Amino acid sequence: MNTETPTPPPATGRQTRILTLASGSAGSGKSTLAGALAEQAAVHGLTVCVIGLDRQRDVSRLLGYDDPDADENLPTLMDVVDGLCTLDEALVPGRHSKTGEILPGLWLVLESDKLDALTLKLAGVTARELWLTQQLKQLEGRFDLILLDCPGNMDLGTQNALIAGTEIVGCTKSQEKEARGLTALEDKIAHLHQSYGFLGMRDGLDWIVIGEGVTNISQGKLYFEIEQQVREAYGDLVVAPTVRDDVKVPEAYSASLPITLYNPKSDAAAAYVAIGKAMKLYS
Repeated sequence: MNTETPTPPPATGRQTRILTLASGSAGSGKSTLAGALAEQAAVHGLTVCVIGLDRQRDVSRLLGYDDPDADENLPTLMDVVDGLCTLDEALVPGRHSKTGEILPGLWLVLESDKLDALTLKLAGVTARELWLTQQLKQLEGRFDLILLDCPGNMDLGTQNALIAGTEIVGCTKSQEKEARGLTALEDKIAHLHQSYGFLGMRDGLDWIVIGEGVTNISQGKLYFEIEQQVREAYGDLVVAPTVRDDVKVPEAYSASLPITLYNPKSDAAAAYVAIGKAMKLYS
């Protein structure tokens, strides 16, 4: 069992894809998606970094760190904001939460329960909406893939991530509240693009992932119809397959593991693996 702390990857000049996982609604499956994609991308040989911006700290928990704030030796994103360390210095290796074993190729910047103060902390920073874009320059060329896991709102952290991402992933479920969140997300992207499009910010969604869907109309007519409406509205942006409702997902969350690591043979894990392939993260 490998528990020794590895050295962060050096700059190789590799092309770095930065995926911003966002939604206009909480509970849309962003952290579950981030954990699954990160774990599988690393398994397929990519060098991956996950940066969580949510004070709930779910993705940090899934990747081996249950309570980062409880360990003063663990750097968090808020330490970077406070100038106590650089983003590079905040990198920690992903771990199996039960065994402590290192997950090769997988790194993360830990979240903090103080992230609700991010907007206030950045209030006096010049070009505060571009803070994360500037920080990520320390990591570009070192990772194949960076995943930005946003909170379920449009706060300054989410705005930073939307501007910084090279691709924007809208996360939703087959439910009305989450589906409406996509519209709010699109509105925010359009608004930000007016000011930051000249820097290369995306002008719309690149991918949409639907989680906790129903298999057929008999399992819930309303849910089935909402998914059909999302697919009709967004067409090819909607990644196949839908992640169907699977009891193994909440089990994996309780076990503090990505579903792809907790139960690789589950239907949900297979769906997330297929989604990564459809997004051309790996083959």
